[in-house]
Amino acid sequence: MSLNRLIKDGLSGSIAKSYVAEITRFHRIQGSTMYHEAAEYVKNELQKLGFKDALIEQYPADGKTKYWTHNSPIGWTIRSAEVRMTEPEEALLCTYEDCPQSLHTYSNATPEEGITAELIDVGAGTRSKDYEGKNVKGKFVLATGRAKLVHEQAVYKYGAAGVITDTITYEMPCVRESLDVPDAHAYQAIWPTAKQLPKVKFGFSLSKRQGNHLRAIFNSGKTVKLKAKVDASLFKGNEEVITATIKGKQMPDEEIFLIAHLCHPKPSANDNASGSGLLLEIARTIKTLIASGRIHQPVRTIRFMWVPETLGTVAYISTHKDVSKRMVAGINLDMVGQNQELCKSTLNLDRTPDSCPSYLNDFIFNLIEQTVNEFDYPTHFGSGSTFRYRSTPFSGGSDHAEFTEATTNVPCVMLLQWPDLYYHTSMDTIDKVSEDSLKRVGWVTAVAALTLANASVETAYQLAQETASRGTVRIAEASYQATQMLFRKKDDVKLTVKTKELAQELVRAANYQKNRIEHFIWREQQAIKSVKRLAESKELTAQINKSCADIARMGKLEIQKLQETLSYIAKISNLKLPAKVEETKAEKQLVKLVPKRLFRGTLSNDLLKERLGEKEYEWYQEIDAKDPDFSKKMLEVVNFADGKRDAQSIVKAISAEYAPIEPEYVIKFLNDLKKAKFIVFK
Repeated sequence: MSLNRLIKDGLSGSIAKSYVAEITRFHRIQGSTMYHEAAEYVKNELQKLGFKDALIEQYPADGKTKYWTHNSPIGWTIRSAEVRMTEPEEALLCTYEDCPQSLHTYSNATPEEGITAELIDVGAGTRSKDYEGKNVKGKFVLATGRAKLVHEQAVYKYGAAGVITDTITYEMPCVRESLDVPDAHAYQAIWPTAKQLPKVKFGFSLSKRQGNHLRAIFNSGKTVKLKAKVDASLFKGNEEVITATIKGKQMPDEEIFLIAHLCHPKPSANDNASGSGLLLEIARTIKTLIASGRIHQPVRTIRFMWVPETLGTVAYISTHKDVSKRMVAGINLDMVGQNQELCKSTLNLDRTPDSCPSYLNDFIFNLIEQTVNEFDYPTHFGSGSTFRYRSTPFSGGSDHAEFTEATTNVPCVMLLQWPDLYYHTSMDTIDKVSEDSLKRVGWVTAVAALTLANASVETAYQLAQETASRGTVRIAEASYQATQMLFRKKDDVKLTVKTKELAQELVRAANYQKNRIEHFIWREQQAIKSVKRLAESKELTAQINKSCADIARMGKLEIQKLQETLSYIAKISNLKLPAKVEETKAEKQLVKLVPKRLFRGTLSNDLLKERLGEKEYEWYQEIDAKDPDFSKKMLEVVNFADGKRDAQSIVKAISAEYAPIEPEYVIKFLNDLKKAKFIVFK
């Protein structure tokens, strides 16, 4: 029986969902006693399944220990909490016992009798200007911003007694807004450092309906008073990473790893009890198939990892110096169980960044496409599948980013259902989890893990061909998009009456598209070559070289087509194209900057803010509003800062990977990195 069929028959969506349900019982905050309980549950289940090496690795979580540039969280436990309105009416707003997500994580204790204070509306509450003309000392503030930023301003800086928020995180107009889930309480966290511990207070997350009610009282001219009681403790704790392995028989020192973050507040079913529960079911399935003799023990080791998101992964990689050598490839399971219709979700393959090109992207996406044939019935009009999926550029924001960053350089993709209407809210409950989604994603992951764990020269050959074939399609698509962009530029009503300006803009657009194709040629060639991490032979090398030459030849032809299109448009529009477009001052400056990073791992924005200062860092908040992808682009600027590429080359690469990035933004970011002693210019 084929591996595909064995996994399909052996892996259970129902069992996976039962694991998910068990994990949702724990309030799984990083460094907390409750997270430890969840970690013990996972370890015990692994031991029941026969994983004798299952263990919990502990790393200090004291708010001051750094793992590369990242500060560890603080230990925390919570026993009870509630907030009530006392004026102008009596009303219980929320309790931790009823809704754990209503309490900002890492909230500190109040006096036993609680704190009663007036509530002041501070708008977003994330910047100093939000507090101008307002006295919030000893009072509660009502804010729409992220809790961490609000606490830094309201509590640490202006002496507020506590914080109330009422907005869901990551609102997306017309897709995911507070009005869609008016009774949901958002997951919000304070994330204090050891230095901030003496100042830490507490906070509550209300629903948008409750927030609107409080603002209606404000607008009527009445004063609002609240009473809050919190029984909690902050202390030196531990970050805990659970690992277990199926040892490779021939190459045990090489590992294929599967990872999921176990953290987040109760219940957080899809984020990320779904990934953690499914990982347990994948481990059970593979272990059972080996024990029954239906598959052989793999050639390479398969490692299963449950981590506190980002911070636990950074702690693990930074203290295991052999990760880059030992780990061959990985899959990050983050929010994989969504009922797509309920959550308005699509399964995304979040690819490796272009700074870490890999065959892994096409291999995993091909398996996702195969699920249509494996799990859905055909009709007279084609597949009857309603399951949605897509491949998306690297986004970061989860544990795969810590492996793919340039100083670790281990290919790892993320499987993620996004968007999710209930993400980071109290409504992310077990009823939103689909057994079908779990089984599909589990099938993809288990088949991929076993295929790579047993990969031979033949496997590498096939993966190289698959990557090359899909790479040619991507280059052809880029060429088509380039042609369409030039014709749209020609028809731009703002430029049609300005022939000289139109000619310059056409040349500039053509240059951008030429650069984009050239970048894709490089990326696809590197992705093909990446199969050498699995195996090597003379025949494989010859095939890789031929495929790379084919990619280069095709790309050259597409660039030629682009130039022909530009000439055609100029002719029919009676335009005289300039030989070249004058570079801006910023573009000229880019060539002179050759950055080289001085640190390992991903860059902590908190540390950048600390070194630059609050006022200087506000620029990044402003740019994020103008360019929603800027945080992703920042990651890639750092990844490409190898001391060899100049800033112009980096800008070209990132503009091709995502969308054009302003040279001025990159110059500012690089100068800030230098000021903060994260890079030097060679």
